[in-house]
Amino acid sequence: MSQGPLRILHTVPGRNRGGLEQRALDQVAWLAQYGHPVWLATPGNGVTAAKARAQGLPLLPFDFDRPWRLSTLLALRALVRGQGIELIDAHYTRDAKAAMGCLDLCAVVRTRHVDQPLKGNLLRRLQWRRGTDHVIAVAASVRDGLLRSGLADPARTSLIGEWADERFFAGENAGRRARVREELGLAEGQIVILCASMLRLEKGQDHLIRAFAELAKAHPQARLVLAGAPTAESQAYAESLPGLARECGIANGVVFTGFRDDIPDLMEAADVIAIPSVIEAQSRVGAQALARGRPIVASAVGGLVEIVRDGETGLSVPPADPKALAQALGRLIAEPGLAQRLARAGREFAERRLRFDARMAETLAVYEKALAHARSRSYMRVATTQGAAR
Repeated sequence: MSQGPLRILHTVPGRNRGGLEQRALDQVAWLAQYGHPVWLATPGNGVTAAKARAQGLPLLPFDFDRPWRLSTLLALRALVRGQGIELIDAHYTRDAKAAMGCLDLCAVVRTRHVDQPLKGNLLRRLQWRRGTDHVIAVAASVRDGLLRSGLADPARTSLIGEWADERFFAGENAGRRARVREELGLAEGQIVILCASMLRLEKGQDHLIRAFAELAKAHPQARLVLAGAPTAESQAYAESLPGLARECGIANGVVFTGFRDDIPDLMEAADVIAIPSVIEAQSRVGAQALARGRPIVASAVGGLVEIVRDGETGLSVPPADPKALAQALGRLIAEPGLAQRLARAGREFAERRLRFDARMAETLAVYEKALAHARSRSYMRVATTQGAAR
C-alpha cells in the first residue's frame, strides 16, 4: 500500500462514454475522495469530459488523437511536470503510446479493458514490455491473452476485475421499483428483462430482440427494456433495433430508454438481467447485477464466465444464439426458485469479491509496484529524487 498520497493521472482519449470510461471516472472520484491528488486527461469536447465536469472531478482537457506527434508528447510531458505526476494510468492504446514519452518522469500503468487478441509483433512487444511499468487486465481472459501473445511480463501484470459501488448493494426499495416502472410504462405484474449497455453490434442487442420474440410466445406478459445509447460509430446499428423489434412483432413489448445514469434504479425495477454480448471482458453491468441480487443470463464469452458462473451465479448461453438465450430467460421465468437461488448466490459472490473499496486497494498496491519498477530505471533516479523533495 502507499506510504502517502500519490499524484496520479488517468488518461482516456476516447470521446464516447461506456464501461471503460465510467471505470476511469469512478477511480478518479474514489482517489480524490481518499486524498490522492488525481486528474483526468481526456478530450475536452467528449462525453467523458462533460461527465467529469458534472461530477466536479479534476479535469485536464487533452487531445490524444496523434500520440506520436512531437507536439502531443511535449504537451503531455509539460502536463506531467506541471502537476508533479508520479504515475499515469492509461486506458487506451493512444494514450499509452503518448505516455511512453514520460517514462523518465513518472511510472506508467496500462489498463487493458478489451478481450480481443493482439499479435505480439516486435514493435508491440516493445510498447507493452518497455513502455509500461505494469499492466492491469480487467479480466483473467484479458490477462491470459496478453501473456499468450508475449506482450505482457507475467511479473508485471495484475488482474483487477470489475466492481459494484455501494448503490448496488443497498436494500430493496419497493417505492423506487414502482416509480421506475410507472415512468417506463411497465405494470407491476409484468416480468421485466433489462439489458443495460451501449448500443453496439458487439453488445448483441439484436440477438436479444430475436430471443425476446421467441420468449414472448410463451410469456406475453414479459417486457424487454434496452437501456443505452450508441456511439458515433454505432448509430446505424442502434437505429436498426426498433425496426428489428417491429419485424419480429414485439415492438409493443420492447422499451428503448436511451442513455440512463440511474442503472441501480433500472435494476430495482427489473426481474432479470440479460447480457447478450458477443465480445466482452468482465462486464460492469454483470458485477452490478450480482450486487443488486438479480438473476442473470449472459453470453459465455471472455471474462463474463468468471463472474456469471453457469448454474451458480447465473445462466450462461452461447453467444449470438437467440434460441438458447430465449430458453435460458424462459427458464428463469418458469422456475422462480432457480431465479431466487442464483440471485442469492450472486449477491453473496459480490459481497465477497466485487466491493469497490477492495478493488481500489488492489489498484493502489499495483501502483506501488509500478512506482518501484520505474524507480529502478537509471534515468528515473533524478526525477524520483525531485519528486520526493516536493
